[in-house]
This record gives sequence, structure tokens and C-alpha cells, in this order.
Amino acid sequence: RLFFSLAASWKNGLTSASDVKEALPEFFYLPAIFCNYNKYPLGQLQDGRFVDNVELPAWCPNDAEAFVRANRAALESKYVDDILPKWIDLVFGYCAKRGPEAEEKFNIYHPYCYEGTVNLDE
Repeated sequence: RLFFSLAASWKNGLTSASDVKEALPEFFYLPAIFCNYNKYPLGQLQDGRFVDNVELPAWCPNDAEAFVRANRAALESKYVDDILPKWIDLVFGYCAKRGPEAEEKFNIYHPYCYEGTVNLDE
């Protein structure tokens, strides 16, 4: 698993240009992705804590089902219905991916995400 805490992942995504994650479809229907039911040894953090179940937000501590229900309710809300077409245009549509227009719409990514930024032959 690439993360142990939603709060830590959220914070890192907001503060580090190199920490890029996305909400998988499973966030909206599969609570099991947040649980280590088989108690696999997933390692230990530098502060000594052992990695086990994903640490969920305070409003649903230790309740992966509640977290998934809330995510699904948000995804199916009128607010998301209203803004989803804008997001699709931003990511897949006509919106600029570089330059001033992209910066104005906060549609910029880490430089390594753009084709031609890295010469793979070197």
C-alpha cells in the first residue's frame, strides 16, 4: 500500500509538488481497501508506529464503511453533478495544459508529467 493515513496523504498532496495521488474508484465502493484484514506486516514508520489499517479522518474513525458511504454521497451530490463537466473539460478537454491560461485555472502539474520534459534517451 502506498499510504497509511488519508490526512497525511492530503497534507503531502497540498504541500509537495512531487506527491501526486488520485482517488481510485474503490474509494467510492470498497471499504476493504482501507483495512488490513489479514494482518499483513506492512512495515513501520520512522516514528515507530506500525502500518496497519489506513488512518481515516476524525469524522469516521475506524469506520471504513462510513467513509466510503460519505465519499459516494459526495460523488453523487448535486454539487458534483454541477461541476463535473468543468473538471472533465479541465483535465481532458480544451483547457490549456501549460502557460498563463493553465496557471490561471490552476491546471498545472509537476514538470515531469509533461511529454518532452525528460529526455529518456539520456
